Amino acid sequence: MSCNKNHNNKEEANNEKHPAGEVKDESVMVLKKEYEELKAKAAERDAYYDKYLRAHADFENSRKRIEKDKNDFIKYANEGFIIELLPILDSLEMAEKHIKEAKDFKAVQEGVDMIQSQIQAFLKDLGVERVKTDGEKFDPHRHEPIEVEESDDKGDGLILSELKAGYMFNNKLLRPASVKIGKKKTDNNEKK
Repeated sequence: MSCNKNHNNKEEANNEKHPAGEVKDESVMVLKKEYEELKAKAAERDAYYDKYLRAHADFENSRKRIEKDKNDFIKYANEGFIIELLPILDSLEMAEKHIKEAKDFKAVQEGVDMIQSQIQAFLKDLGVERVKTDGEKFDPHRHEPIEVEESDDKGDGLILSELKAGYMFNNKLLRPASVKIGKKKTDNNEKK
């Protein structure tokens, strides 16, 4: 009986409750096989958690690297553009020097025309083209009318002259061409 009494006292001591109602002793009896399975699952969970942490760190590093690459791309995106523009600037500087010394206006005009050709070729390589105006019919999607001139010999709505060039970039309008368009003269008698 004393054995039972000691055993009961141990159980009571083990099951002594804390003020919050919790059991003081948290020991649990488990079979060795179950314990080994739980231990293996805990190790597997730890391995997966470790892989998750590494994958998350790799993701964050990749995100930061992509952000840096994007910022570098934006920062240096115009580098090729500037390199292509430099020979045109060189030509302008040479032309400026020769204009000051030039006695032949025709040579100056040829130099300016050459620079204009360089600029147009440079823009065309970028996908920029002038909006056609010579002999074209007025198109409100590509032309902006600045002046209208009555004319007997020019057709109604034809462009008479270009006042400011318009430009397309890869078939998208950047700026409409400012133009003077012709309008057929109306006879005063027709109005009445």
